[in-house]
Parts: sequence; C-alpha cells; structure tokens
Amino acid sequence: MPSTKTKKQPDAATVVPPVSAVPASLLLKPVVAPAGRMKFETEKNSPFADGYSIAKEEAFLADFLAGDMDESDPLYDRYVELDERKNQLEKLRAQHRTHRGADKIVDHAEARGLDELGALVDEEADQMSIHTKEAYRMFMGRAKEPGTNNPAIIGGKRVAAALKALWDATGNDNPYADWALLRHEQTIKEVQRRLRRELQAAEKELVEQQSRGIKLSVLRSENPKVLNLGFKSPYGFAVASLIAEFDYYVRVQKTLARKNIRSDEQVRQAITELTRFVRRVFNETARFDRWLMRAEMKGLCRADFIPDAAADSKARVEFAVGVFGMVPSEIYSTKLQPRHSRRRLQITPAERSLLQTVGAALAKQEGLQADEAVATVSGEGAALLSEQETAAGVA
Repeated sequence: MPSTKTKKQPDAATVVPPVSAVPASLLLKPVVAPAGRMKFETEKNSPFADGYSIAKEEAFLADFLAGDMDESDPLYDRYVELDERKNQLEKLRAQHRTHRGADKIVDHAEARGLDELGALVDEEADQMSIHTKEAYRMFMGRAKEPGTNNPAIIGGKRVAAALKALWDATGNDNPYADWALLRHEQTIKEVQRRLRRELQAAEKELVEQQSRGIKLSVLRSENPKVLNLGFKSPYGFAVASLIAEFDYYVRVQKTLARKNIRSDEQVRQAITELTRFVRRVFNETARFDRWLMRAEMKGLCRADFIPDAAADSKARVEFAVGVFGMVPSEIYSTKLQPRHSRRRLQITPAERSLLQTVGAALAKQEGLQADEAVATVSGEGAALLSEQETAAGVA
C-alpha cells in the first residue's frame, strides 16, 4: 500500500538558490593559479639572499608607479613585492643600528657597550717648560698699556683661542675658517723651516768648538717656568710646539753670545727678526678670527654661495668677500683641507654636487681674473716699449 506520508518542505532560510539566480556582483572572482615564480631584477651586492634589487625594480616599474597602478596589471604583484622588500630592508637597517653594526656573534649587551664608553681624557696634565723671557712673552702676549699708544701684542695663548674658534667654525662648513687654518698651517711651516735652518747653523758652530777640544753646553734657566696647557683643539698644541722651539732657539743664540762665538748685536738681531716673523703669523690668524666671529658673518657656510640662496646668506657672502676676497675654489670644493677639521666627513650626493658646481664656477672666475691681469700687464708692457722706441727715435 502506498505511503501516505507527505514530503517535508525545506525551510525558506535554508533554500540555496541556483547559481544563475545570484547577482553577478556577489560572485567571487575565480582564483587563478600563479603562472610561476615572480620575475624581478637582481644585483650583486643585494641585502637579500635571492639578490633582489630595489633600485633596479624601481627603475623597471617607474612608468607603472607614475600611472594609475591598476591591480589587474601584471606588474601590480611586482609593485607589492617591491613595497614589501622596502619594509624588510628598513627592518634590517633598524636591527643593524640597534646592534650598533656589530657582528652577529656579538650579543646585544656587548654591542650596547659601545655607547657606554667614555670620552678620551688626558692621563695627566699637559705641560710646557719655558726657559727664556722672550719665549714667555711670546706665549703671554701684551695688552695695550693704559694711557699709551703702544699697540697690543698678540701672544700664543690668544692665538690658540682664535684657532679653537676657527676650528669650531669648520663644523659649520665655513670655507673661510678652512682658509684661515690652511694659511696658519702654511705660515707656521715657513717659521719652523727658518727656525730649524738657523738652529742647525748655530749648533754647527757649537760642534766646531767641540772638535777643537772645547765642549760647550746650551744655556738653560735655573728656574724654568712650567705651564699647564689644557688646550681644547689640536692647533693649541701646535702653537705650544712652536713656542717651545723658539725658546730653544733663543737659548742657543744666547749661548753663542755668552761663549763668545757671536756678538751681542748679532744675537739680538737674530732673535728680533724671528720674533717679528712669528708675530706676523699670529696677527694674520687673529685677523681671520676677529672678522669671522662678527655678527655679520655668524653662520657663514658653503650653502650660502649657491645662486638662489636667501637674502641673509647672500649678505654674509658679500661681507666675507669684502673683507677677505673670494675664497679660493680649491678650498671651497674641499680639494684643499686643513690638517684638523670638525666638518662632517660623510656628505650627501646633493652636497657633493653643490661643492662641484659652485667650486667650478669659482675656478672659472679665478681663470677670468688671471687672464685679465695678464692682459693688463701685457698692455702696460707694450705701452712702455712704445714709449721707449719713440724716445729712441727722437734721440
């Protein structure tokens, strides 16, 4: 007998409509299997194990990145990979900085110790012994005496402070500070060459006396003055070294007079001439310091020389050129640098390009000025020769 049970109708909530009844906008796009390994540009020194090159990929994707960056474009996946690689590289760099660039075998606590190291300090005070009044006066200098017209004399202590200020100014990328230090180094070398040349001649005379059987000792103070130096720049110690050499020079010269090898007048003249030579060097260095530390030139730097610099930058350059003349191109471009500088060693490509561009412009200007000077001298020479020929014809 057939069953009389009725078939249970499904609940409306559980009815699944046929696919054809679902709006197309709600259908998921079919997942397309990847065609294969993604291609990308590589380079030899890549930070990634697979040689991935961020720079080359950016160049390859330049047009895509400049456009709409459509997600359906086959290059979109490469763009996503590029962005991910950039994030990975930044993480690697952050880890490198946090680890202070140490080898992987070094643990983090050891790497952090690099920041905990203290600055280098002197084990004991630096000192200089002076035997002669001439050298001591050169170190101290002399202030202008009240009520007189006697000019002040710049001493080693003052010029060492000036050199410290100029050395600090190199940290602001001031080309005139570089120029001042280079000029000081050059002229000090000239002083030292003369000092050593005259010392060699004087000591030779003492040796000749010894060859004749007379052994003579160099005079020294029975109570030399010991000075604590405490300079804060390398140039202060260079000044101390010069004064120590001058002190010994004076001792040898006075020995020659005391031992009847030279006359008092000869020795007095030799010491006076060398003293004036040293003071000329000190005066030039102090002049650089006096002008460069003025408010009109505070903050002067190489960036002030670019053609589209701000008004205050142009004012500083104009003031400096008015006082010292244009800075030499080889100094501006850092082709010539002082022995010691606080200028940053690492510069950006943009800064390097600036140095080259402005330096080349200064070099061109120097060349034009040199040509004009030659032309002027040639013209004057031709005019003089014409006058001489005319005078000869009249005669």
